[in-house]
Amino acid sequence: MKLNKAFGIMALLVQLSVGQTNQISVKNLNPATDDYLFPEVHSTSNSKIAEKINIFLQLQYLQHLPGVYKKNPFEKVTYNDQKLNGSFTFYGWNKEETPVNILSLSLNCEYSGAYLEGYESHHNFDARNGNTILLSDIIKPNQQLNLAKLINQKVKREITAFLSETRKNLQTTDSIKQRELFDRYSAQIDLYENCLTDYTEYQLDDFNFYFTQNQLNVLRGRCSSHVNRAIDDLYEFDIPFDYTSLKEYLSDYGKSLLYNTHVNNAKSMSPIGKIFKGTIGKNAVTMVIPQINYDSSLTITYWYDKYKTPIECHGTLKNNHFYLMEQSTDDISGLIGIIEADWNNGSIKGVWINQKTKKEYSIALTTY
Repeated sequence: MKLNKAFGIMALLVQLSVGQTNQISVKNLNPATDDYLFPEVHSTSNSKIAEKINIFLQLQYLQHLPGVYKKNPFEKVTYNDQKLNGSFTFYGWNKEETPVNILSLSLNCEYSGAYLEGYESHHNFDARNGNTILLSDIIKPNQQLNLAKLINQKVKREITAFLSETRKNLQTTDSIKQRELFDRYSAQIDLYENCLTDYTEYQLDDFNFYFTQNQLNVLRGRCSSHVNRAIDDLYEFDIPFDYTSLKEYLSDYGKSLLYNTHVNNAKSMSPIGKIFKGTIGKNAVTMVIPQINYDSSLTITYWYDKYKTPIECHGTLKNNHFYLMEQSTDDISGLIGIIEADWNNGSIKGVWINQKTKKEYSIALTTY
């Protein structure tokens, strides 16, 4: 216990001594209104850090690059004015108090289309370089399965405990005099029994998460769909881990993030959550790789730096090999090109193949 306290005090002193080196602030993206409060990151120490984070956030949520729009930054996600279905509202955001090397942001959003759905999303960035933080980056490879199992077990225990209490409540509820309550308990039992039966063992990067000053909070999505969410009293699962309890799991990169200590190889080893710059043929391009799904599928976005028009490609990343298809946006022309490339130690090299002419253009990209 004394050693843990001493370690924590030492880490805090190191953070205080270097805390001014990463001067990141977050303000409202203008024009801000009651319906549109979106975070815009600023960095006095290195503008590239803020640039990368703003690209990630605005590309994902606002569907354009920072500053590249006709009238206002929300025009591509506000469809009501065009008499089309669906629009997004951004009611607010929050910057968590975290260790000095981490920027943890949450967004409060609402989507209105066939139904109204509110949600909170979380994004975590390395404040030293602007890269997205992955759970699999901060945890040792040989501990990732163990931590994922522990999180899954905690969620299952929470569901099981709630089921046990709800079954007791159902037994003491009059099915005639308390019909509404009886039906609610019955529906909840069905919901959570199915959730346990159909439960998928999440891998580490399947979980959302956020940081606070003293703990990592791992999130697992709710058991309910939109139609039965009113009976979902458990809703999203929030599993906290204080940083002391995570020490045995942390990779060198994780230690450098949380404790600001110098360790060897303290960097992310994945292309996910990063921005790349380089060329396709002779043209300067930028590429963003936001995430990869459990089945190895992913969507990347790239653009020619001269035009700054985002182009999406869908495909897979398996054994560090990208196979991506670029489709026409007019739903008529079909497949335009294919990207075949390999990720290796911070670089992506391969070819872009024109589907019509079969001509190949070399790809050479490095981490930005």
